[in-house]
Amino acid sequence: MIGILRLNLPAVGSLIMIHLSRFSEELILWSSAQFDFIDMPDAFCTGSSIMPQKKNPDVPELVRGKSGRVTGNLMSLLMLMKSQPLAYNKDNQEDKEPLFDTADTLINCLRALCRYDSAHPR
Repeated sequence: MIGILRLNLPAVGSLIMIHLSRFSEELILWSSAQFDFIDMPDAFCTGSSIMPQKKNPDVPELVRGKSGRVTGNLMSLLMLMKSQPLAYNKDNQEDKEPLFDTADTLINCLRALCRYDSAHPR
């Protein structure tokens, strides 16, 4: 039973990361040259080597990419838990890496986007 409870963080974390990914995609889309609805803060963007005036939305792109990692951690833990009896098993030692990685990734992505409050409408 304890093993199943360890799935709560990755499951909730996956849902949160899906929402952060969708929000990041909106920021990327709204700041693109095609829409140009918002102006991204310079602290969250880098210039292009070919076109230095272009601003690449690095933070939202990285958050969007990290959502797959957290969802992958959930899938890893689900496969670990399948077919286990209700007692501790040695293979449960393999749950630490995806659990801690999920927590670290989720905290870092939330911190990054919480600092992202200065996207200004045009």
